[in-house]
Amino acid sequence: MVGPAFAGLLPFPYAAKQHGTVVCLEGRYPYIRYDIYLPPAYSTNGAPLPILYTLNPEGGGMVSSFQNVCASMNIICVGIIGSANGVSWDEVVREFYAVTRDIRLRVLFDPTAELVGGFSGGGENSFVFSRFHAQHVAGVFSMSGWLGRGDIYPTYQTTDRVQTNLLVARTTGLSDTGRFWALTPDSNYLASCGAVIQDWWFSGGHSVPPDSVKSNCLAWLLSQRIPAGPNDQSNALMLATNWQARITAGQQESVLRECVSNLMLYPRSWFAYQAQLTLDQLLTNYTAFRSLDVSNLAQGDFASDLFFYYAYGAATNNDRQRYYAALKALTGVTGTCGDRAGDIYSLLQKYGYSAPALQCSADQIPGQMNLWFTEDTPGLAYSLNSRTNLVTDAWQNVSPPATDTNGVWSAMFGLDPGSGMGFYRAATVPTNATSPPWPPP
Repeated sequence: MVGPAFAGLLPFPYAAKQHGTVVCLEGRYPYIRYDIYLPPAYSTNGAPLPILYTLNPEGGGMVSSFQNVCASMNIICVGIIGSANGVSWDEVVREFYAVTRDIRLRVLFDPTAELVGGFSGGGENSFVFSRFHAQHVAGVFSMSGWLGRGDIYPTYQTTDRVQTNLLVARTTGLSDTGRFWALTPDSNYLASCGAVIQDWWFSGGHSVPPDSVKSNCLAWLLSQRIPAGPNDQSNALMLATNWQARITAGQQESVLRECVSNLMLYPRSWFAYQAQLTLDQLLTNYTAFRSLDVSNLAQGDFASDLFFYYAYGAATNNDRQRYYAALKALTGVTGTCGDRAGDIYSLLQKYGYSAPALQCSADQIPGQMNLWFTEDTPGLAYSLNSRTNLVTDAWQNVSPPATDTNGVWSAMFGLDPGSGMGFYRAATVPTNATSPPWPPP
């Protein structure tokens, strides 16, 4: 297991003014690489710098395109190599998950200044990245990009959620007329979600803007974000120190709840950064995590998205421990609109889920049995079957009265007094559901 950055940043192969490719420490796929440039002022002992993730429609990221601008503005630049047009969302989300985790563990950056930018289809993917990483991304830099909605695709969906005050800088070439149609409807949708949008125009077509425009856009994003308070970094570190001590003392459940609360209440902050690191740590051991009471862990669709995207990214990376743990956490999220039900069903169908632990006991009434599951996975239907023998008889549904409350499914049933023997089984199956469609990859 890779340790948390709380204990100090892990070794990194590059230093200030260097540009190169890095293999993720926890790459389980079997490995994932990303491109990175560290600007002149970068130091693990210095001031935390802004960070920009970049996405190219042809893959490889956009570090080379941004290196001069990032050098002059002292911005860390990361290229997501596998994000490209025509690539499945599974492949794209796999890299979103692995690369952001690796950066958290190995690179010092300012968590109030996490940005993502992309050109054309990379611009579309930038908006998906901002949803995947919603508690951390302060701004999107979309270059001739769009939200992937409208025209021949379904219109804006409820799952295209945008955190309030997300900053969106957009650039469009004056002769890029094929992109004009999306600007107004995209603006209207983003504004309805509380995003703040600013547009820049330049002489040219469907292309990356010149460095002067890039600089202006990045300067605007950084100036409009909410910067850290003078003591936020040290106070968040003190809180993380407290969490570590309590985890050691066996207080994982209360720490988990505080981490989730900080992610929901203080997005794009040092507190969210430390909470995410600690959450990464807690979700590493599913055996320990599934023993925690996660009932009423959090409320609302952004909390649901936090753990849905975490589960999705972990599943695509074959990070089974965190995948199962994120599913467990989802069972404790309440007050959602239910628009992730189909997405969760697809996850369970494609990547499976951990077998729930069945518990049972004899009731005080002779011939009666009590059984129950602690729900470790959302979106499951539970049933009880019986048969008189295991050779010629078929399983029949017993359908006892059941209750489903506070993350526990339970039922009481009577054993058949007329048979000499009987066999029973409890079964689970993902509940078929639908969600709004994703934009085209």
